Amino acid sequence: MDTNEFSNQDLIAAFKKGDQEAINSIYRNNFRQLCYFARGLINNKEEAEDIVVETFIKLLRKRNDFDTLTNIQGFLYTATRNACLDFLKHVQRKTASHKEIIYLMEKDEDFIQSKIVKAELLKLILDEVEHLPVIRKKIFKLIFVEELSTAEIAEKLNITVDTVRVQKARALHSIRTAVLKKGLLSFAGHFIATFLFFIHLL
Repeated sequence: MDTNEFSNQDLIAAFKKGDQEAINSIYRNNFRQLCYFARGLINNKEEAEDIVVETFIKLLRKRNDFDTLTNIQGFLYTATRNACLDFLKHVQRKTASHKEIIYLMEKDEDFIQSKIVKAELLKLILDEVEHLPVIRKKIFKLIFVEELSTAEIAEKLNITVDTVRVQKARALHSIRTAVLKKGLLSFAGHFIATFLFFIHLL
């Protein structure tokens, strides 16, 4: 089951019944941005992923309580936020930055909302990467996921260094163009910069 192929109502109904495809669909459509959200709060990749996995387990236990995807998403972000807050409060040696983030998480709702917005915007960019032509997507991921150098990629794919550079530039241009077409002009520059930061965290 995929949210693009089935109505939201059908997806929710299947999810409540414990349908594995529905569960997988909701997981796929929320996992990466929740990890980014959690990572931005606690600055710990492994713990962030563990927190998000635990959040999904909590969701499954309460799956009969939700009637819309919006409710599910709201629960996922709230539960992740609370788990991150608990994690920070139980860190034995709290740094000044830990204390500041705890304060913001407890007192500044705009701070949390800005983190959620960034996470959701990044999902749009990650989706666009999957629509790149095969060679462009491959080069993009080798650069920003595997962190290979231009020369290493050229050798690995048996192409020239110039080709790697051109395809990288075209990939970034394609993503930027796709973002602009979605009416997010004012955020486009920030999108790309944030995405490049995020991709190093995966």
